[in-house]
Amino acid sequence: MPQIAKITRHDPSLRSIMPKKGRGDRDWQRYARDWKGYERYRRDELNLYLSKAKSIVESNSAPWTPQKRGQPPYPPKAMVTLLLLKTWLGMDYRSVSAYLRAFPDQRNRIGLEKTPSHSTIRNHMLRLPEPYLRKLNAQLTKPYQKGDSPRIAQATAPTATRHG
Repeated sequence: MPQIAKITRHDPSLRSIMPKKGRGDRDWQRYARDWKGYERYRRDELNLYLSKAKSIVESNSAPWTPQKRGQPPYPPKAMVTLLLLKTWLGMDYRSVSAYLRAFPDQRNRIGLEKTPSHSTIRNHMLRLPEPYLRKLNAQLTKPYQKGDSPRIAQATAPTATRHG
């Protein structure tokens, strides 16, 4: 049987192959981070999203025209911006209403004079046409997509189901 040489970690022939102790295999000087910029972005992330969403909503036409009867309506474009913010934050209708009451500067930035109730926010969400939402979504996500053509994820149920 041939003899196999036993190689240990302290073998001088392996020093050039193995990384130095404690450093891993990366040169950390090359991977310097801009932590101040990162923290500045995290602090202003909501305001950056809100300004981008508001500019896209303002550049499009209103999704509906206000009716002449009833109470004075909330501005349609401001409500669409609010609904985009609600979706982005992942909040339910009551939480968004409470958030706007707690942070009136965000409410003013959206373009609302007073905070709508949770049922008003829900009614505006139901009133929003789906093609309008798809168009806004495509415009908001276009800078973050690879390739030339925008990709839209289809969330449809399968046509053949187990029970019908």
